[in-house]
Amino acid sequence: MSPLMNAQRFVPSPRSRLLLAGALVLALTVLGPVAGVSSTVAARWLLGGVALAVLGWWLHRRGGAVTGAPEAPRLNVVSRAGLSQRCGVALVEVDGHSYLVAFGDAFAEIRETPAPAPEFGHVLAQARRPMPRPRVLRGRRVRS
Repeated sequence: MSPLMNAQRFVPSPRSRLLLAGALVLALTVLGPVAGVSSTVAARWLLGGVALAVLGWWLHRRGGAVTGAPEAPRLNVVSRAGLSQRCGVALVEVDGHSYLVAFGDAFAEIRETPAPAPEFGHVLAQARRPMPRPRVLRGRRVRS
């Protein structure tokens, strides 16, 4: 396999791109005074590189927090009712499990609700339809 094909398959991550940019800015800073560039110009390059690196890091972090699908909450209060001024009951869903919570000023009791029974019960046997009989007209079969 040729080196050109390997280079085409290599897709650098944002982190490796940022590290490469930082290394290039550092190399420019070190080689600046050697090549006759003043320290002021080298400092400007370094400041610009750091600003770009920080901007890239900020954009990467901001993009990582935003996802396409909203995340379902782990805790969801489905329904709540007050029994008195100081007592209540709530149906709470946590990670797909339902709980009934009775609460008051100095107590709380949690009970797991049973799983709902299937609406139509279990299927005992699959229903079969009879095969359609061919129609016969005056001794000949007719195709439908």
